[in-house]
Amino acid sequence: KLSQILVLCAALGQSAYAAEADFVTVNGSGAVAVTPTQARLTLVFSAQQADVAAGKQAVDAQSAAFAALLSKHQIKASDVNNAPLVVYPEQREQKLDQFRIERSTTVLIRDLTLYPLLLEGAAKLGVSQIQPVELQTADSEQYYTEALQQAFQAAKAKALQLAALSGRKLGKVNQLHEQSSAPGPRFKGMMMAADSMPVSFGQQQIRADVQVQFELINP
Repeated sequence: KLSQILVLCAALGQSAYAAEADFVTVNGSGAVAVTPTQARLTLVFSAQQADVAAGKQAVDAQSAAFAALLSKHQIKASDVNNAPLVVYPEQREQKLDQFRIERSTTVLIRDLTLYPLLLEGAAKLGVSQIQPVELQTADSEQYYTEALQQAFQAAKAKALQLAALSGRKLGKVNQLHEQSSAPGPRFKGMMMAADSMPVSFGQQQIRADVQVQFELINP
């Protein structure tokens, strides 16, 4: 019976503690400036023809010429993805007498000095579309971890200030939510010649955001 009484007292004590416990919830952000080291570029070659076979031949020729350009600059085949050919009917004056044939090619550019050269080469081949280029850094996870640590410290600093203003001390972490992921920096793609304007990607930011709930303790 004594052991039962002790267990009951402990349970009552925990219930009373939980009822009297108070918390503060704060948000924190962190950011690390990084210089992009590589880029993922997607180009689209297309042709508009009444004869699908002729359009396919034209697009295949453009894709093959661009592949040769990539090979010339020693870009590995494993860093190139050629999507399947797509055919769209084109309606003109209520007649389906034309077809658009297109294929997209995505290239991982590990040497950013090649970026303007590839754009210039694609332009000479008659590329139809250049999608926004996605800039990346090889150590993005490491930088994101650093930003995440900054975010937590910023949240803790806010909580400490609020605890001091309320005349209490900061206790343990009750809840912790990561509110961000580790996206690669993005940069809008441009059509430019290699010898007309130098490309400067500058620095991008990798951000992290957290929400933390701390326990408040009476002194």
